[in-house]
Amino acid sequence: MKLSKILTLLLCVILTFTALCVGTFAYESYDTYTYDIDGEVLQSPVAYSASNSYDAIAMGLGTGKFGSKTLKGASDIMTDDEGNIYIADAGENDSDPGRILLLDYSYHVTAAISEYVDEYNRPQKLKKPKGLFITNAATSSNGEKELFICDSGNSKVVVFRYDEATASFVYHHTLEKPETALLTETEFVPESIAVDKYGKIFIISPACGEGIIAVSYEGEFTGFIGSQKVGGTAWERIVRRFQTKEQILATAKKVTVAYTNITVDSDGFIYVVTGNLDESKQRTNIETKEADNSPVKKLNTAGSEIMKRNGFFDPGGEVVLSSMQKVSSIKDIAIGREGTWSILDWQHSRIFTYDSNGNLLFAFGDSGDQLGNGEGVVALTYQRTVDSETGEETYVMLLLDKATNGNKIIPYTPSAYCDKIMDALSQQNQHIYSGAQDYWQQVLTLNNNFDLAYIGIGKALYSQGKYEEAMKYLAKAYETEYYALAFSKQQSSVLGKWLLVVVVLIVAIVVLIAKFMGWAKKKNKATSLKRGQKTYGEELLYVFHTMFHPFDGFWDLKHEKRGSVRAALTLLGVTGIALFYNSIGKAYLFNPRGTFSNILTVVGGLVAIVMLWVTANWCLTCLFEGEGSYKDIFVTTCYAIAPMAFILIVSTILTNFMTDTSVVNLVMGIGYVWCGFLLFFGMLTIHDYPLGKNLLITVCTIVAMIVILFVLFLFVTLLGKMGTFVYSLVSEIGDRL
Repeated sequence: MKLSKILTLLLCVILTFTALCVGTFAYESYDTYTYDIDGEVLQSPVAYSASNSYDAIAMGLGTGKFGSKTLKGASDIMTDDEGNIYIADAGENDSDPGRILLLDYSYHVTAAISEYVDEYNRPQKLKKPKGLFITNAATSSNGEKELFICDSGNSKVVVFRYDEATASFVYHHTLEKPETALLTETEFVPESIAVDKYGKIFIISPACGEGIIAVSYEGEFTGFIGSQKVGGTAWERIVRRFQTKEQILATAKKVTVAYTNITVDSDGFIYVVTGNLDESKQRTNIETKEADNSPVKKLNTAGSEIMKRNGFFDPGGEVVLSSMQKVSSIKDIAIGREGTWSILDWQHSRIFTYDSNGNLLFAFGDSGDQLGNGEGVVALTYQRTVDSETGEETYVMLLLDKATNGNKIIPYTPSAYCDKIMDALSQQNQHIYSGAQDYWQQVLTLNNNFDLAYIGIGKALYSQGKYEEAMKYLAKAYETEYYALAFSKQQSSVLGKWLLVVVVLIVAIVVLIAKFMGWAKKKNKATSLKRGQKTYGEELLYVFHTMFHPFDGFWDLKHEKRGSVRAALTLLGVTGIALFYNSIGKAYLFNPRGTFSNILTVVGGLVAIVMLWVTANWCLTCLFEGEGSYKDIFVTTCYAIAPMAFILIVSTILTNFMTDTSVVNLVMGIGYVWCGFLLFFGMLTIHDYPLGKNLLITVCTIVAMIVILFVLFLFVTLLGKMGTFVYSLVSEIGDRL
């Protein structure tokens, strides 16, 4: 692995570890007490137990007591705008089919829904309800507060509407499998549901691998959206091309991976999570950040993926994974304030919170029976409460935990650190950058490794026209996009003051180069008429002739002795130094991590590649009637790659004045093509090969280089094993003596 990659990975690990550590105090205890589900104080500090028995009124058209039962099958939790809590309890077995619990903002049970009477006056019972969604009157499409329940055991969705007169939820209608041939009865088993502000309903059924089931409010099927790409190995996909229709249908379940949970934000965008992705692909995706293999996606209503992934890693949970550690298994997702969202990692009982751009804000939590940790966290949500006197909003994060000693609610209230981040994001979202700057400065006092704070301050300074200061802050967080904007503005400001001087300097440099090239041409022409051995300076100067006249240049290089090994070694050394300068002299935008290799590594690597090429080419050309000697090949190669030194120096200087990487890449591309052209025709000339044969030998030389490297690797490995054997033998003899 290159040093630059090692340093980059190490830096990312440090930053992520800092975010995880700081995240542990981003959310803290709600208060100093623990309550059971009816509000009775139990013990300190933070876990909210939901395992005790309770007595509640059954909702719907039925009446009577719900009975004293234990919450055993908790599967989902939601809240409404008033801070009321809704829990889906799938029950423990057939004798306990499940219910929906309704709690007020202080965690007292106010009601439960387990049975109802439908529109045909038939008594119905919920069976294993696993998912639910609550719409608020102010934001729903019909102005009504409604509760959507995934009645999974009965393969349908039941809708209850809030009745203001009775202050209770009453049955409204049922959504059964929509009328479509694209969906079978066995594939429609709703387990998670979300409803957008337009009344469109999105259903997750793990039995259906075609994506999200989209239906209208009345239950009319509108299609599948967000279907995930074909799974399986590359070999399975190849075999699939030769299968019959019946064989393809038999393996259809491998086509896609079903989502596990869903929610929508206030703008109607859909967030979905997948907890059963291929582990190897998910590990690779941590750095590649491809949407197809990400456990979290953001979709528009058409099903197109629109998630921003601007962080160091894919926003999908754990990123620092050992070979023995499992990847995150995302169970649930909840929308927070200011465009943030949180995901629940069921595998590690950890919560990760990201901003709208996919940057990790903080992470906290762990598995275990210690109060505040989770033993089997299955769902999370945000509880929004408003102080009636001050109007201040508080967002409490609620985790639903299926603990071994009974289900419980674990509430976390945001700490000052979290509040400052949210306040900064609020100011930033409103484009009040000066206000955001103050909050980001406060965040830095708590965590001076927080990248978003540096970026936020940099953007604020940029909006104020303080471009040089902005660049300093943006560089600390490796924010190249805004750094480029600030650099461009700063450059324009400086250029406006020194425009005349810059123009004169450029013209002078161009004139000097033209004069030098003219002088070199005359000098080389005069040297060609000179008899006897050429001087060291004349041999070096000849490179300016081979640059532009490769055919006669390389012919004279060999037959007229216009070059030498000493000059070739000098040119090779200059090229190596230029390569080293390129690694240390590039501007921030072209090397934001500031990574580079030492001069011995750079020059040594270049020499090794050149000698490998020379050796491989000489071995082949000796067998295929090549006329160039080993010395001729080495000298020609060094003269052919010499122009790269000039290109490297020019491109490195350009990085300090340009923001567009494409221009610098173009210059480098021209250099590589130029040197490749010279090397190809140099070999053709010294070996006196026709074009086709030289092309074949060139390809074979590259293959031979790979073979030589492989043989060297085997040789070094063998030496290592021999050394180990000798050391073991000597040690054994020494022990016996």
